[in-house]
Amino acid sequence: MNIFNIFQKKEKSNEVLTTIKIGDWVTQYSAGYWMVTNIFPKYADEDYSYDGKSWKKGDRLGDWVVLKKGFTPKMKPSNACDFVDAQWCKTVSADIVQSIETAFAENPKAKVKFENAPNIPAPAVASTWMMLADEQVELFSEHIKNLPDRFTIEQFWSLSEHYRQYVVDPSKATHILYLFSYLWEIDDNFEPLHFGPEIKKL
Repeated sequence: MNIFNIFQKKEKSNEVLTTIKIGDWVTQYSAGYWMVTNIFPKYADEDYSYDGKSWKKGDRLGDWVVLKKGFTPKMKPSNACDFVDAQWCKTVSADIVQSIETAFAENPKAKVKFENAPNIPAPAVASTWMMLADEQVELFSEHIKNLPDRFTIEQFWSLSEHYRQYVVDPSKATHILYLFSYLWEIDDNFEPLHFGPEIKKL
C-alpha cells in the first residue's frame, strides 16, 4: 500500500457484498420466512475496539438487509418488516420456496396482504431529555418543522443552538425530543442522518 493511501478520505460505495439478492426468501434470528426487499451498504459510524474486534469510522462492515415477513415457521401467513445484518440471513431451500409459492397460490388473500404490507421497517429513535415551558415548546415545534429533510446530530444542534440550553437530566425533564433514523442513511463523512424530529410532553 502506498503510504499516502492512509491519508486518503474514505468513500462510500453501493456495491453489494452479500450473495443474498433482492427477492430471495431467507430465515434470520427472528423466526419465520422473510423476503429480501432491499439491501444497503453497512458502514461503521464510529471507531470501535472490543473483545478482539476493531474497526475505524467509515470502514465497510457488510450489508444491511431489509426483510418482509410472509410466513411463520409452520407456514401460517404473518406480516412484519425488519432489517438485519446480512450475515444473520440464510437463504431457504428450493423446497421451502416451493411451499411458499404453493401457500400463496392456495391463499390469494394472504398474498395480497403480503404484497400490500409495508416494506420499510420502523426507524431507530434517538431521545433527548429537555425542560421546556409551554411557550418554548410552541416555538421549538415551529422551528423543527422548518429543518431540512435529513440532518446529522451536529447539524441539528447547529441549527437549533438556542434550544441546547434546555437539554437536562431525565429527572428534570418535562419533554422528550425524538430524532428518527435508518442505520443505512449516512452522509459522506459517515455520520448518521436523522429526520422527523418530534417533541413530546412527559
